[in-house]
Amino acid sequence: MEILITLILVLVGMILVTLEVLFLPGLIVGILGGFLILSAIIYATITLGFQAGIITIIFSLLVGIVLFLIFKKLQVWNRFVLKDEHKVSIKDSSNFSTNDLIGLKGIALTDLKPSGFILIDEKRFDVQTSGEFIPKNSIVEIISIEGIKMVVKKVEEKL
Repeated sequence: MEILITLILVLVGMILVTLEVLFLPGLIVGILGGFLILSAIIYATITLGFQAGIITIIFSLLVGIVLFLIFKKLQVWNRFVLKDEHKVSIKDSSNFSTNDLIGLKGIALTDLKPSGFILIDEKRFDVQTSGEFIPKNSIVEIISIEGIKMVVKKVEEKL
């Protein structure tokens, strides 16, 4: 019975970590999954002995490596990385002064993860968010400019 409980804890923990990576960003589910895996290791060590704890660690690592290889083959990591090259910045935009840009609204040309490109008056700008993910084609507003760093937020209204 103790072996079954240990296996269930590890597998549920891995499922939660997988859900975190694939569907539920925010770290809560992933942390809970990691906690379940750690609990399985501690439970196995206490109830079944030191060797069972080591076996549980090895099993958890092997399942984690298999999941990593599956994620790599499915190219899951690509959704966290901006594919377009960053070649345009605010210093390349001659039609605007820095103060004129704050408050302007544009459309996200790429997913902002948290950085990417937006379009304002047919000009591309290299921007970033305050950390949140903003999907492509969302309406964004420039909220601050610090040096060459342009920060935007998502707005719900129409252009």
